[in-house]
Amino acid sequence: MLANVIRLCQHPLAVSAPRRGGSRVGKAQNKDMHRQAGALLLDSEYFTDNATHMTKDFRRRFTNNELFMKIVFGLREYGTYFMCKKDCPGLWGFSSVQKYMAAMLCLAYEAPADATDDYLRMTESRCFETFTMFCRAAMQCWARLFEGAK
Repeated sequence: MLANVIRLCQHPLAVSAPRRGGSRVGKAQNKDMHRQAGALLLDSEYFTDNATHMTKDFRRRFTNNELFMKIVFGLREYGTYFMCKKDCPGLWGFSSVQKYMAAMLCLAYEAPADATDDYLRMTESRCFETFTMFCRAAMQCWARLFEGAK
């Protein structure tokens, strides 16, 4: 998995800053993706006491909960990108868990970036940006753990 991260971090699109539309005359208004609904759905399916999916399902699909949350906390410590913040209109952005889950879906399952639209409520461009930031964070935070283990 680390080899995939290194390979993807060296891709020309990952090195350059993601291009975004931004505000400009004639640009269509951003569509409401209901980010909070995606966060609540994710939380109710995996992280509550009466979750839809059991712990063994989460472990089979991703990893154990402790390691998952340890990585999420490590990403939060890496930088402010993985922290949940308010945007200009005052709406809460994507949670740290949503961002990490989007990166893991792209990395582990080789899912395309637009596959996160329905489940995590994340657009393709935001998913690609999140994946790029995850690759950078993984290289900075955890690459030294695997340097000797080739």
